[in-house]
Amino acid sequence: MNPVPVLYGFYGFTHGWARILTVMSPQGASAIVAAVPGNSDVILRSGEGQLPRYQERRTGALERLAVTHAIEILTRAEWDARKAELGESIYL
Repeated sequence: MNPVPVLYGFYGFTHGWARILTVMSPQGASAIVAAVPGNSDVILRSGEGQLPRYQERRTGALERLAVTHAIEILTRAEWDARKAELGESIYL
């Protein structure tokens, strides 16, 4: 059984202004996708070499997702620092 990954998130918007939550983990993107599947309230967008992004379909869905999966929401400065600290392994 795989351990639950440590998850960090950052809120943003798509080009069409839909809310998104980008998530990274020291365990890599594949661990995130396995642990946090999309659901009827959020659309999971992921691909090789990309961080998973969750697009909100219903108001409040991203906050519920963050609470349910213990995603630590970071500020922009915290996100950039953590991303630099973790390096390329977050994309695997």
